[in-house]
Amino acid sequence: MRLSLLNLKEIIKKYQLTLVNKRIADIVLVNSRLFLFTLKNEKKRFLVDLDNNNPHIGLILTDYNELSLPSEFIAKALMKGTPLITGIELANNDKVIKITTTATDAYYHHNKFYLYIELINAHANMILTDENNKIIVAFYETNLTSPRLIIKTINYILPDKKNDSFDNPDFSFKKYEDEVAQSFILALEKRKKELYGPFLKKYEKKVKSLEKKINKINESIEHANDALKYKDIGDTLLISASEIKKGDTSFQGIKLDPTKSAIENANMYFSKYKKAKRTFETTDAILKQINQELEDAKYYLDVFTYGKEDEIKLLIKNESKSKKETIPSYLPYYINWQNVTYYFGHNALENDYLTFKMFKKSSDVIWLHIKDKPSAHLIINKSNPTNLDLDIACSLLLLKNKLTAGEIIYTSRKNLTRANQLAKVNILRYKSITMHKVNPLAYDLLKREKRVHE
Repeated sequence: MRLSLLNLKEIIKKYQLTLVNKRIADIVLVNSRLFLFTLKNEKKRFLVDLDNNNPHIGLILTDYNELSLPSEFIAKALMKGTPLITGIELANNDKVIKITTTATDAYYHHNKFYLYIELINAHANMILTDENNKIIVAFYETNLTSPRLIIKTINYILPDKKNDSFDNPDFSFKKYEDEVAQSFILALEKRKKELYGPFLKKYEKKVKSLEKKINKINESIEHANDALKYKDIGDTLLISASEIKKGDTSFQGIKLDPTKSAIENANMYFSKYKKAKRTFETTDAILKQINQELEDAKYYLDVFTYGKEDEIKLLIKNESKSKKETIPSYLPYYINWQNVTYYFGHNALENDYLTFKMFKKSSDVIWLHIKDKPSAHLIINKSNPTNLDLDIACSLLLLKNKLTAGEIIYTSRKNLTRANQLAKVNILRYKSITMHKVNPLAYDLLKREKRVHE
């Protein structure tokens, strides 16, 4: 995404139409270097990325609504309310963007401010000044020994213009917008790592450790499986005890301890067989527990990858408590009626766990969702539900979403894949049912809901 000065001029010219005469309603610091400006009465948001390797600006469509990271810069920039952008241009014919804004204070005085965005590799910065070019706040301040001072209250001085001969004649504005949108997605991932890096590393390490344990247990099971033959060897030695003398080193290809008698050798092999048998008895329960821990750890990583911040925070909060104190927050609910089980979630965490963890892609069950609306996921644990089963499921789903009528889609779990957001799905094919009223029985059934236990 390297830009020439001519490219940047073209971008500024296009952005003038959107930015000028718009008010800055809010500013969010998304990660340690990326700002997102919300403009009043404008769908697109103005992005400023001060990444030292690739500083850039852009206009993107996004519904991003997470809280801003703490920033003195934002507090100062919005101290006069909602500044009005009155101009945007390149300063000093260089890769420095100058945005002129005005804001009205409590005494109805109009104040002018300048926002300088320095898109200079390795030295990207953003500085807010008053109308006399005195620095109010800078995202990066220099120290007093720096040849170019950027600190509060002193006059802002433009950086020395560099002779950048780089040319990019094949520049495409459409391609640039696509790259800006992609860079924003990467910035969101960076934010997660900055906020929840220790949490992520903890569970990445846990997954590797549990997988290693499972491999070792499987190896011990393989060895134990080989050792089951020792019972037959012991039986052979007992039957042929009269043919074996103390001091023999082998019998019919069976290795013997020459210091032991035939009976003692047989008992030695029986002991190996019993040890192998105990290995099977103990490792089965251990393996089941470790596999469950592995599933949980992988799910935590899934939430980190696909979830929103409130969902990640919910898991972290839940994880910090003892299992004796709380049921894991991602476990969904269920209702049993006439030998049919209906599973459903109350939130994105539970919906996602239900659809993508409890029931895998190969599961032969039916999945339901209200069409074209946010909705709980509901699964009928049955491959061929009757009309009554579907009627009850649709009624439960409507009531869970505080509705009494609506259109419900349903499909086999096999037709679903996870989208790029927690509890969002891609559907290969589905059928639909239009419900004009709920089955009265569903009101009573909802009172019987229980939490799924691990």
